[in-house]
Amino acid sequence: MERSTGRLSAWLAFILILASIPAVADDTSSSDAQKISTIETRLNDLSQALSQTQKMLEESRAEIQTLHSQLDALRGEKAESAAQALNQNLEALREQQDAMQAEIKQHDQTKVETFSKYPLRLSGLILFNAFSNAGVVDDTQLPSVARPRVPGASHGSSGADLRQTLLALDASGPRIWGARSSADVSVDFFGGAETNSYGYTSSAGVVRMRQSWVSLDWYRTTAQAGYTVPLISPLSPTSYATVAQPGMAGSGNLWTWSPQLRVEQRIPFTEQRRIGLEGGFIDPPASSYYASDQLDSPVEASRHPGYEGRVSYAADGSRSGVPRPFVLGIGGYSAHQFYSHTPEIHSWALTGDWQVPLYKWFSLSGEAYRGRALGGLGGGTYKDIFTAIDSATGLNRTTGVATAGGWSQLKFGLSSTFQANAAFGLDDAFSSNFDGFNLPTTLPTTRNTSVVGNLIYRPKSYLILSPEYRHIRTWPYNGSAYVANIFTITAGYEF
Repeated sequence: MERSTGRLSAWLAFILILASIPAVADDTSSSDAQKISTIETRLNDLSQALSQTQKMLEESRAEIQTLHSQLDALRGEKAESAAQALNQNLEALREQQDAMQAEIKQHDQTKVETFSKYPLRLSGLILFNAFSNAGVVDDTQLPSVARPRVPGASHGSSGADLRQTLLALDASGPRIWGARSSADVSVDFFGGAETNSYGYTSSAGVVRMRQSWVSLDWYRTTAQAGYTVPLISPLSPTSYATVAQPGMAGSGNLWTWSPQLRVEQRIPFTEQRRIGLEGGFIDPPASSYYASDQLDSPVEASRHPGYEGRVSYAADGSRSGVPRPFVLGIGGYSAHQFYSHTPEIHSWALTGDWQVPLYKWFSLSGEAYRGRALGGLGGGTYKDIFTAIDSATGLNRTTGVATAGGWSQLKFGLSSTFQANAAFGLDDAFSSNFDGFNLPTTLPTTRNTSVVGNLIYRPKSYLILSPEYRHIRTWPYNGSAYVANIFTITAGYEF
């Protein structure tokens, strides 16, 4: 019985399993259909996404092609300018390389040994000047004053010379008392000019010392002894046509080189700004107007040196590597002059000088003065004194010539290779100096002005080309001004 019951249970279980098989098959079929539908949906979505991506890729390709076209166009437009800039850079590099090779060759050469065993540097400027003077002037090669035109005589001149060529030696010495020692001397070929009765000046030059000095330089102090420009007049206009005699000579520039002993003390505020205090002794030469049997100058005859001093404020600056300092200075000068036929004359001057950088490429510089008996320094139309018969007493009388003047220059420095300069200068020996005298037939000069314009082009650092125009007007005590127009072309080689 039990065995039958067990068998019955097994059969029932088997029957139930067989009955459940169709139901499981139905469930599996339904699940597969859902999965297939889901996969189809996802495939459709993926297909759409791929289509959009392909479309975006095609658009990106089009944009890339457009950018390539624009880039090619830009390259075509800028290729020429880029090539020019590259050529300029290569030319500058070649020039620097040439300079470095020259320095290397110089170091490789056998040096000229100096007695002191310390370095000696040679530099110079070979200067060719061609000129044309429309008018009568005091010096055909280097005019500073216009003269009256005489009927029947030549009213102009032209020529060329190399007498303004410069040579300079710069020596460096040992340290003395903690100071760096140095010495400089420069010469040109403007000495010993020969002039005949026709006014002809020989173009053959004789060596002449221009400036020289020895100096001791400390960090804040400089002591100097030499033959150089007056301390009260440190500047001169820029010109390669007037090198043997600085620009505006006779027209407001107290330039005359003189023996001096002077000291400068610098008081720094910062590395770029400072106050300068300068003082010294000076032995100015006799003026060219003065003629006497005295063998010494009037200042030397007084047995006392001249005294000079200057106070300045300076602020260093630069633009594109070109120095553009801001400087303001005031100065003073005093000396006694002794003449054999008259009491001592007090010579004095108050001066001002400036260097002012203006907008971008422009700068302004100049000097001004007011004084008396300044002919030896280049003022008063080169007259220290005036001697003639007094109209009231009938006796000879001598007076110191009071004067005022100055010059100013506007510089346009576009680059290191090109600059333009325009300047005006005035020296006024007041007409009142000559009032009350019985004047000679040749009237004294009372005023002299110059207007100057020049261009300076340096295609290489050592080559100089410079045309210049000068207009000189000189007034006698009475009457109209004498006029001269000067045209100069200068070519130079600097080494």
